[in-house]
Amino acid sequence: MAKHEMLNNIAHGNLKVITKKSAAYGDDVGGALIFPSEFVDAQRDYPIFFQKEAQTGEFQAVAIFGFKKNENLFLDEQGWHANYIPAVIAREPFLIGFQREQDGDGASPVIHVDMDSPRISHGDDGEAVFLEHGGNSPYIENISRILMSIHDGLAESKAMFSAFLALDLIEPFVLDIEFNNGAKYQASAYYTINQEKFFALDDSAVGQLHKTGYLHFAYMVLASLGNIRKLIDMCNKRA
Repeated sequence: MAKHEMLNNIAHGNLKVITKKSAAYGDDVGGALIFPSEFVDAQRDYPIFFQKEAQTGEFQAVAIFGFKKNENLFLDEQGWHANYIPAVIAREPFLIGFQREQDGDGASPVIHVDMDSPRISHGDDGEAVFLEHGGNSPYIENISRILMSIHDGLAESKAMFSAFLALDLIEPFVLDIEFNNGAKYQASAYYTINQEKFFALDDSAVGQLHKTGYLHFAYMVLASLGNIRKLIDMCNKRA
């Protein structure tokens, strides 16, 4: 069970975090939520699909690492072999929280840490969170940037999907795969960009998408689909 604490250099002055990627630390996952600002980096390694969030029905983007719930084809005993690791994975065991302002008007973002995470070091291993005299380490400064990108990415995702839906650009995508060993895999919960409608957009719609940056994001999603073949080949080699 998670034990979240607001990070501070008194209670957590000696805190160290193991940053190695391993199944032992929960990295054996089949995919992860990603945000539009990550699409350029993510599409070089992973297929990017859209999914509907179970409770709200809102669309969200996911990078796929494998074809099973706990299958990360990029992970082995030596670590995670990809050019980019999504922010929601890289930020572990930290998360963003909010602390009410002293005047009671609004709340400011603060870093929390899950003290029950297997990444919490109980020895000499790991990255120091704070410097010897209490200042932030370069490691936690980077984590702070990652957490803020996640915070900003939530709003950016909503705006992007609103634009795509307004232009009717989202369509279901069915993965139907047969591997070399005869095993089959099918998934029908994914969505992607409808290429026919996307390339038929008029100048006004294209201009609006370009102005907001969503045109580029749509291209990145379509480009990422070539990584499906890459994942199939990786899976066949492991079989």
